Amino acid sequence: MPDIRKPMGIDELNLKPPIDGKVRLSDDMQQTLALLTAMGVTGRKLMKCSESGVLYTGSAKVKGVWNKTGSGADDDLVGDDIACSECVVMANPDNPDKLWVKPYGVASVDDGVPLDAGDAVNFTVTNLNQIHVNVVADGDKVIVIYSI
Repeated sequence: MPDIRKPMGIDELNLKPPIDGKVRLSDDMQQTLALLTAMGVTGRKLMKCSESGVLYTGSAKVKGVWNKTGSGADDDLVGDDIACSECVVMANPDNPDKLWVKPYGVASVDDGVPLDAGDAVNFTVTNLNQIHVNVVADGDKVIVIYSI
C-alpha cells in the first residue's frame, strides 16, 4: 500500500479532520480518487456526477464580450490580448455579407469558417488574439463572447 506524503486538500469533500501528513491508501482507493478528482489551476477539484453515474459537465464562466466593426473591404480583425479558454464568434445579425473566421492565422474568403448574418462558431483558444476575422464588407460587425 503506497503512502501519500502530500496533504490532499479537496475542500468539497469536507473531511473532518482534514487529511494532512502521511496517509496510506489501498490500490483500489488510489484508483477511485484518481478517477474522481481533476487538477485545476489552484489544486485538486472534485468531479461530481448524478446518482446514475453521469458526470456533470458545464461551460466555462463568461469573461466578457468583444465587439468590432470592420473598416474597409477585407479588413482583418484580430482579437485583443485577453487570456481566455474558449470563445463564440458571431456575425452580427444585421450584416449583409459573410464574415470569415480562422483561429491561429489570417482568415480570408474561402480560407476559414464562413459566417452569414447571425451565424456563430465556437473555438477553444488560450488568448483572444488567436482569433482572426475577415470582414468582407465595410461596416460589418463581429461579436465575440469569451470565457475563462
